Amino acid sequence: MASLTSRVATAANVNEDDGPPALFKAKLNNVRPLVNMLRAVGFRTRVLCTISETGLVFTVDEAQAMVAQSFFRSSLFSSFFFDASAAAAEDDQPEYVSEEGDSNNEIVTQVTLPLDKLIECLTLFYGPGSGGSSGSAHGISTSTLLGAANDLRGATTAELEYKGPGSDFELMLEENGIISACRLATFEPEPAVNLEFSRYPVVQQLIMRSDWLRDAFNELDPTSDAVSISISATEPYFRIATIGDNGSTEMTYARDERIVDAYFCNEEMENRYKLSLVLRCRSALAMSDKSKVRVNQRGFLCLQFMIPTNTDVSFVNYIFAPLVSADDEPADLQT
Repeated sequence: MASLTSRVATAANVNEDDGPPALFKAKLNNVRPLVNMLRAVGFRTRVLCTISETGLVFTVDEAQAMVAQSFFRSSLFSSFFFDASAAAAEDDQPEYVSEEGDSNNEIVTQVTLPLDKLIECLTLFYGPGSGGSSGSAHGISTSTLLGAANDLRGATTAELEYKGPGSDFELMLEENGIISACRLATFEPEPAVNLEFSRYPVVQQLIMRSDWLRDAFNELDPTSDAVSISISATEPYFRIATIGDNGSTEMTYARDERIVDAYFCNEEMENRYKLSLVLRCRSALAMSDKSKVRVNQRGFLCLQFMIPTNTDVSFVNYIFAPLVSADDEPADLQT
C-alpha cells in the first residue's frame, strides 16, 4: 500500500538534508498544470513515472489495447535537476518513448507511483475536485485555465524530490506561507504495454483545431461498442462514426484550413477502436488547443493533444490498438 503523510512544517525542518543525494529534484511555481496533466491519465491507480533531462513522462495502459502518456517538459519547472550519470549507473536502462512515440536512447530512471495519492497530495490546499480540467469546454480559454495567474487565491508551489530506487517520492507544498510535506511510498517500475506505434510507418495524419474534434466526441453514441475512424485522400477526408442503441452517428470533415492545419493520406483505410477506451482522452482534449491524429500502417491510432501553459506547451498521447473485425478483440501486437 502507498502511504501519504502531510504536515505543516517550518522553513527550518523542510530544508534538512538527510539520506542520499537527490537523483531528481525540481520546483514548480504552480502545481495546477501538473495536476491537470496527471488527471488526463488518471483512470488507473498507479502510474509509471519516467524521469529524464527533458522532463517527466507519466504512463498508464489499459486492457492491452491503450497506452496514455502525459509529457511534462523540464522547461515548465522553475528549476529542474536530474543526475543522468547516477541514473546511467542503474542496472538496466529502460526503453524511453518520445513525445512522437519514437524510441529514445536518453538516460532515464523510472518509478511507479500511486497516482490517486499523488494527485491528492498536489491538491492538498485546494482539493482534488478543484481546477476544472474540463473548463475549456464551457467557454474558458485553455491558457486561462492552465496559466499561472488563474488562481485568485494564490498559486500552490511545489518541490519534488526522488533519491532513487527504494526511496519515497517527496513533495513540499507551499501556499501563502503554509508549508506541507508529503511522502509517497514508491513501487518497482511496472513497464507499460508497448504498442510499438513507431514500428510501422504513419500512413495517415492530420492536425486540427481541438474544438472541432471535441464537437465530434460529444456527438458519439455512448451505447456503441466501437468507433470507426477513416482518413481518405478524397471526400469525406476525415470521418468518425458510431452505431449504437440510439442509432448511427457520423461526422465528416473537409480539408478546410479553418479546421485542418496539416493533412496527408498515403494509404486509405478505415479502422474500428473500442469506444470506451477512446473516450478516456476527453479530459486532455478539453484542455487542448490542437489535436494530431495519426494512423500507422497496421491501423494503430495515436491521438496527441497540445496543451498550452504560460511558459511552454505540454503533450498528452493516447495510442489505441484497432479492433479485429472477427471478434472485436484488439489486434495482436506481435504480428
